[in-house]
Amino acid sequence: MNSKNHGVAGSALKAVCSVYIPVRSPLDSAAWWQRHFGLEYAVPFNPAESQVILKLSDGQWLHLVETEGPIDNQFPNKAGEAMFRMTFEVRRIEVLYERLQSSGVQTEGPEDRGSCGINFVFYDPDGNKFDVNECVRVHRTPEETERLRSRLFQPVTS
Repeated sequence: MNSKNHGVAGSALKAVCSVYIPVRSPLDSAAWWQRHFGLEYAVPFNPAESQVILKLSDGQWLHLVETEGPIDNQFPNKAGEAMFRMTFEVRRIEVLYERLQSSGVQTEGPEDRGSCGINFVFYDPDGNKFDVNECVRVHRTPEETERLRSRLFQPVTS
């Protein structure tokens, strides 16, 4: 790998500003994201663009792009498991997880991923797979983290 930075100090890439998601109906998809996650339009809808642009709380844009082709934002990892292409960071992951479940959103998990935190997976109406994460060790006290783990991962008793 070439170690020359060509005049760029540190990493040249600062952040991800936009993510593009294939959908069948941008307006219907936008309504779903608004209902379940409280996202707002970043710019007014322009039908000529065939997309809706929503804004995440930290300012990144989520482009819901109309497609007539196959929708598949997943890929298989080496073990053949379907992987998501991105993870959303959240606070109070248990509240979001329970709200999505009670609203009938398809979810998987939750899962304790150790030092990475607690995650769960959800699917949008077009079948796009997304991951959600809370780095609980960073944002909660050890006592709060244990209470959360007890709440989400209660041992199964017969």
